[in-house]
Amino acid sequence: MKPLTGRRVLVWLGGFFGLIITTNAIFITEAVKTFRGEDEQKPYLQGVQYNHTLAHRAEQARLGWRASIDARRMAAGQVEILVELRRPDGSPETGARLAGELRHPADEYRDQPLSFSQVSSGRYEAKAQAAPGNWDVLVSNREGAPFQAIRRVWVH
Repeated sequence: MKPLTGRRVLVWLGGFFGLIITTNAIFITEAVKTFRGEDEQKPYLQGVQYNHTLAHRAEQARLGWRASIDARRMAAGQVEILVELRRPDGSPETGARLAGELRHPADEYRDQPLSFSQVSSGRYEAKAQAAPGNWDVLVSNREGAPFQAIRRVWVH
């Protein structure tokens, strides 16, 4: 066995810290390449339009529409998203032109648009392909009175 010299200790320390720094550099590079750290595509513009968003929410509160959102897996494997839209007096809201998005809470690349059709008075549905797990359903009115609802659903 060779004696432990100062030069040998220096080489071991340099190798150890070189390995740690190289590993950290690889992990940091991969993390930055795969996740940009923001949820919205244009966060600055979203911030600028915040007063417009507040005005829409106030108008929606004034209208008093209420929505219940549910999801269930059909026998064919698709997921059916059901929305019931009601007025403040409890009567169904008919004729709304709803659009939406099925959002995965952790992976925006799994998000998919939803196109709702009215199936009965105040009841709307859309179909999508979704893996089992938690999903966020975002529903909004495409035209007319401002309306937006969001709910996290569990898809079996």
